[in-house]
This record gives sequence, structure tokens and C-alpha cells, in this order.
Amino acid sequence: MIYRSIRVFALLFFLLSFSHLKAQSVKTIYVAVNGNSNRVGSKQQPVNSLNDALVIATRAGKNKNVKEVRIILRGGIYPIQSTIEIVQGKTWNSAVPLTIEADKHARVIFHGGTTINMNNVKPITDSNYLKRFEPAVQQQIKEVDLVAVGVDKIAKPYPVGYYRPFLPAWTEAFFNHIPGELARWPNKGTILIDSVIDAGPVPRNGDFAKRGGIIRYAKSVTRVSKWQQPQNAFLSGYFNWGYASDNLPVKSIDTVKRLIEMGTSTMYGIASGKPWRAWYAYNLPEEIDQQLEYYIDADKKKLYFLPPANLKSVEISELEEPMMALEGVKNVTIKNIQFTCSRGMGVYMERTEKAHIQQCSFSNLGMMAIFMGRGIEPFKNLVISGTGKPASRVAGGITPHIYDNTAYDRLAGFNNEISDCEIYQTGSGGIFLSGGDRFTLKPGNSVVKNCRIHDFNRINQSYSPGIWISGVGNSIVNCEIFDAPSMAILLNGNDHLIEYNNIHHVALEVDDQGALYYGRNPSERGIVVRYNYFHNLGGTNSTNAVYHDDGACGMAVYGNVFYKTGTYGALIGGGSDNPYTNNIFIDIPYAVHIDKRLTNWSKSSLDKGGIYETRLNLVHYDKPPYSTAYHELKNYWEDTPAIPKRDIFSKNILVNIKHMAAGDSTLLVIGKDNLRTNDLSIFKDAQKQDFNLKNEAGIENKIPGFKPIPFNKIGYHAVSY
Repeated sequence: MIYRSIRVFALLFFLLSFSHLKAQSVKTIYVAVNGNSNRVGSKQQPVNSLNDALVIATRAGKNKNVKEVRIILRGGIYPIQSTIEIVQGKTWNSAVPLTIEADKHARVIFHGGTTINMNNVKPITDSNYLKRFEPAVQQQIKEVDLVAVGVDKIAKPYPVGYYRPFLPAWTEAFFNHIPGELARWPNKGTILIDSVIDAGPVPRNGDFAKRGGIIRYAKSVTRVSKWQQPQNAFLSGYFNWGYASDNLPVKSIDTVKRLIEMGTSTMYGIASGKPWRAWYAYNLPEEIDQQLEYYIDADKKKLYFLPPANLKSVEISELEEPMMALEGVKNVTIKNIQFTCSRGMGVYMERTEKAHIQQCSFSNLGMMAIFMGRGIEPFKNLVISGTGKPASRVAGGITPHIYDNTAYDRLAGFNNEISDCEIYQTGSGGIFLSGGDRFTLKPGNSVVKNCRIHDFNRINQSYSPGIWISGVGNSIVNCEIFDAPSMAILLNGNDHLIEYNNIHHVALEVDDQGALYYGRNPSERGIVVRYNYFHNLGGTNSTNAVYHDDGACGMAVYGNVFYKTGTYGALIGGGSDNPYTNNIFIDIPYAVHIDKRLTNWSKSSLDKGGIYETRLNLVHYDKPPYSTAYHELKNYWEDTPAIPKRDIFSKNILVNIKHMAAGDSTLLVIGKDNLRTNDLSIFKDAQKQDFNLKNEAGIENKIPGFKPIPFNKIGYHAVSY
């Protein structure tokens, strides 16, 4: 009896001790908008800021009994007036895992601006200013005195566009959480450049003169004469090449001679004669004539806008710096938080390992949602290439710097994951994904997974993709990317995997561009593009799904479905080792285009000391690890690189394809095992875009070795928070 009592006591002691240890193993800290900085962060006594919670978290993380720290945010709007820093050795000093997440079923919003009290939305009081607006809408337009609501710093619009630096956006207005549009004319569409009086300086050729070009507009364009302060306006358009959009300030307008002089140059100068060489004007109060159009008068510090019928909220973006910065940390998870209404980027990441951004949303930001790795200080001139100064928490001149420094180590870290997020209504792209070492080919092993990214080019249309993947060995998996004027994915680096993505309704405005784009570096290889669905791409110009530009090599493309992808399914621009196998092409004028541009207009790329030699020598292409990882590469110069080789096209199904290949089809290694048909009944339901193959279609008999494409596994899968 005594022995049994001892056993029971021992068991109870063990259970109590285990319970105590378990309680100590996870430290939970609570934050609430109505909390207090003097509280302890318990469930009953939450603190009121994440910064206060991080102080408590760091202290707890040093306790040897604590194995994990969790910061739980109660529902509400948290104003972000400066970057939330999760920086190892500064605001976080522990090796234990840290999770920052919304409370269960709570809606947590990080807000980088000001929400205006609706009592401050008033009719226009200045009768002279009122006359600037169209009579039909004068009484509907509202104004807000921004100083009266606490917004005393107003950033004016500035030039954005092709190869310009990524900078915080100007002060923006949002109505009912929808981005307003700086008042423009015409409301839809563009105006063709009638003629060019002065093409202006051409920075691409090294001309950095501080002036702009001059264009003439047609006689029918009479609206221009109504603009009282044209020097505050901008013209947006594709001023020369159809992949290089720009936004140019207006210096002056001569309404007699019908001339518009720009205040600055554009990369390739101004030209006319192509359908994309057109413009629209914006930042003009006289053009407020549609709901959600607005104008901020920086001198008067007032907002003027035409509200929607059910106006419930007006927000003004203010924060310039990143909303959150993760630097040098490991095992940090940010979960179920909404980042919104900021002039800058959402989350900046540097030297992180196993950092996880999960189930978050990013909207109404002036820049990109997530930027991984260091950026570059902005260049003084508009350049396409150059070596800049690395900088943290900025994007700046990253585009021209990478063009000239293709192995730039951005210190993005390793094994990071962005998953189950939604990104929309951002100004300059979605996610800039990086990691790994291009010199050693050490993979970053970072991934963007199951994210929905759309409407990500509100401000900057050029080279601001849904995802920019760089470095080595990173992945884009099960994402849906759509609704963009330009590319969905921009690629640099090696050994990336792009699979199970649904990419549609992109490249809607551009010419000579693909939904997935890379090029001009034959050392960037080992890329796999498989099991993706590219569809409904392009507008009226030349576009495609996958673009291997200017000698791009080493991408294996298999198991994909290409449906209505513009002019081509793929474009191979002079490169080698790009096999296309086991794909399905449907309703496209050409399945693939291939050419030998390196023998003609692009042959200078192969010059001694030219761009290819420089980029190959940078990574020691003829020595390990490159010579062993890519066996074709070590003999690049001996292999007549001007002529494409080993671009295989086999085991593909072509349905309603007018022509198999455009350009010089003799350059393509076309197998006899491709199937061409006009029979849509081989699919389960082509009308509903269900391109699973029917078993009875007998494809395995018609193309021996053809492997079924797992069409049902492609794309984003909604996650309930």
C-alpha cells in the first residue's frame, strides 16, 4: 500500500514537473492596440507595441528553459511610423525560434499612413480653384486639408520607369482601401506620338545632358489647352521600345505649335511610328472627372478628389522606410499580418536563415512587398549598367548594378520561405527573391510558395515583376501571378526551379517581352521550368510565355501548358541548351521562335572583352564548379556560340497551332515525336480550360514516353487563416 502511494506521488510529481517545463518552453507575449507599455505582456496585461514586446521577448529568449517565443497581436490597426526592426544583436538577441502572429481569427493591420476622419472631407471652399474642374463634377469634388489631419510632409511625383531607381513613392491617396489614380487624360488608352521634334538625350549611349525631348501632338488633341499648370504634369508611355515604359515630367507646352517639351530624358530617347509609342498625361487637377481620381496640391497641402458613391474611408500613405526589417535572424516567422498604406516596401530581409513570411497580405504599398538582400544606392544618372554602393533597406539602383555585377552577393541568406501570402496593388513589383552564391553555386534554397500576386505595377511598369528571382537554387512554386502590363517573373542566376505556377493576363501592354524573362548571360544555367500553366498573355504587340533573350542558355522547359500566350509560346533568342519537351501548346500563332541574332544585330555581345566574355570570366566558367555543373559551358567559345545548338523540341502536343516554329526553324532540333492536331476533344474540357488529357485520347500511343501533366496540381490554393 505504501509502495503504491509512493508510485502515485512520483507520477504526479513527474506530470507536474513536465507541465511546468512545457509551460516554460514556450514564452507567449501579447500585444493589443489598447495595451500599455508598462505592462508585462501577459494575456491579461498586453503591451501596446511590437517594439515593447520584442524587449520582453529578447529577455525571455536568454532564459535557458525557453525554447520558443511567440508574440501574439490582438486585432486592430497598428500605426507604423518607423521600421519595425527584428535585428539580431539589436532588438532580438536569441537563437530560439520567434513567431510574431495575429491572434486566432483576429485581423491585424500594420498601417504606414494616416486614416482621415470623415469630418475632414469637405466641399471645396476656394471658388477660384473650383473653376479649374469640369462643371459637371465641380460640386461632387471634395477636399481635405492635409495639414489639419496631421499630414505635413508631402512628397511630389517624380520620374519612374525603365532602369530608374526604386524609390519610395510619392504621397498617395486611397479610397475605401482602393488606390486612387492621379487625375489623368485620357481616362483610358493613350495618345500616339504624332511626331518627334527632338528625341532628346539618349542615356543608353552615354548622353546624360540635363534636358528632355520634344514631341508634337495632333490637331485633334485640344484637351491640352485646358491645363493651367502643365509644368506639374507627367507623360507616361513607351517612348521608344515597347519594353521600356517611362514617366517624364512636362517642362512646358506650346499650344500654338502643339509641342510638349519634357523635363528630363528617357533611356532610349523618343521615337514615333509604332503603336506602343504613345502617352497619357497625369497629375492634372483639371482632369478629375472619374471616381477615385485625385490631385494633391503640394503648395496648398490639400487633397482634391472625386469620391465613390459609398465613400467610407480615405487614407494617405506616409512611411518611406520599410515597414519591417529582418536582419541577421534565424527561425523567425511573421504570420497572418496585413501590411498596407505605405510609400515604401513591406518587409526587408537581409542575412536571414529559415525566416518565414506566412499567410500575410501586402497591399497599397508604394514599392514592392518583400525585398530580400541588399539593394544599391540610387545612381545619379539614368544608366543601364554601372557599379553602385551596396546599401541595406533600399532597392535603389539594383537593376543597373546587377546588369554590371551579375554575381553580386546581396546577402539574402538561406532557407527562407514566403508562403500563402497575397500581394496586390503594389507600386513596383511583388517579391524580390534572392539567396545563394553565384561563385560557388551554393544554393539559397529559398522559396516563394503558394502566393497570389496581382496588380503589382501601379507606379512602375518596367522591370518590376511579380517575382524577381536571383542568386542560386531558389524556387517559385504554386503561385498565381496575373494582371500586369509587363512581365510576371524576371530571372537572374542559376539552378532555380519554377514549377506548378498559374501565370496569366500579364505582358498586356509591352512589346518584345515574355511572361518569364531572362537573358544576356550564358553562365546563368541549370534552370528548370516545369508544370506551369501560361495562358491569356499579351495584348496587340509581340509577346510570349518564356523569353530566352539574347543568347540565354540552359533552361529545361517541360510539362507545361501554353494556351493563348500571345505571338509565341516561347522565344529562343540565339541561345543554346534550351530543351522543350513534354509540353502542350494550344491556340498560338507559333509554338516557338528561334533565331541566330548573335550572328547579326546582337553579335557585339560576343566581342573580345564584351558582355559575354566579362560575365563568363567573372564566375570562372571553365573551372569547377561551373565546368562540372554545366558540361557544355567549359567549351563555350570553341562551340561556335553564335549558332544555337541543342535547343530540342520533342514530345510536345500542338493543338490549333498555325506554325510550329518562326524565325529559322533549322536551328531547332525538332523531333519526329511531336503531335499536331486541331482536336480539342483530347482534353477533358477545353472550353473551361481543363487541359487534363483524356485517357481515351491515347496520347501515350501517339507520343511514346509522353508523361501526363499534373494539371490539377498547378496554381495557388486558397488558405483559410
